[in-house]
Amino acid sequence: MLFLLCVCCYLRTVMTPPAVPPAKFRLLESDIQLYQSDERPEVLQKILIHKAKDLTEYCTVNSQTSLRYCKTCKLLKPNRCYHCPVCNICILKLDHHCVFLNNCVGLSNYKFFLLFLLYAVLLCIFTSAVSLYCSILLWTHQLPNSQSKIPIIVLFILCTLFSIALFQLFRYHFNLAVRNISEREYHGDTEEYNPYNLGFSKNLRQVFGNEKKYWLLPIFSSLGDGFSFPMGDAAEDIEKNAAFAKHRTTVSQSKRILKRRTML
Repeated sequence: MLFLLCVCCYLRTVMTPPAVPPAKFRLLESDIQLYQSDERPEVLQKILIHKAKDLTEYCTVNSQTSLRYCKTCKLLKPNRCYHCPVCNICILKLDHHCVFLNNCVGLSNYKFFLLFLLYAVLLCIFTSAVSLYCSILLWTHQLPNSQSKIPIIVLFILCTLFSIALFQLFRYHFNLAVRNISEREYHGDTEEYNPYNLGFSKNLRQVFGNEKKYWLLPIFSSLGDGFSFPMGDAAEDIEKNAAFAKHRTTVSQSKRILKRRTML
């Protein structure tokens, strides 16, 4: 059963096509020609802002974030969408491109990827434990001596090494999942300020869904459409602190002006 779940999750990870931005994020041919006719950054941003007047909530995290445009796919990149140079397409909630799976891990298959790592770790641990038990029986002569003694020991060593390596990989990605941050964002600027962190439980639900009975099954149950995301309390706190700091600065400047007038 464990082997079948591992294989099924592996196949779902490999064969599930990456999720791409919908057609509403693509520029019209006239907009593309207008964009390519100018090279000034401020003009290019104005063109994108005009095009994305109905999409700005999906394409920016805050008012200070510039709109991102993919020249290869010729579309506005929503939040958490990145271009994969290997697949040569923009992928929603891209985590990374896995060379071992020959596929991108993102919104459509991130749950399958985590489950595959989990079941692979458990399968390696189980095989390692069984091979160790058989090795002990063979070396203590509780089983008839055979030529499989050395291969079983080799199997135990290999499974143990794979268990350690896969567990480290699973722990790394599970740690990212419970913080609701992708590997791409972890190595970028989002690590310092993660507006998508909703808390441990809600972050897990973003990947595995609301129905816990489907969490350990290779069934797609992740939440969201890949281009609109709920913001955590941290984002609201930062906005409130920024507004409060701006208010304090305004009050301090007013006091200085009044003090100068009083002195005059």
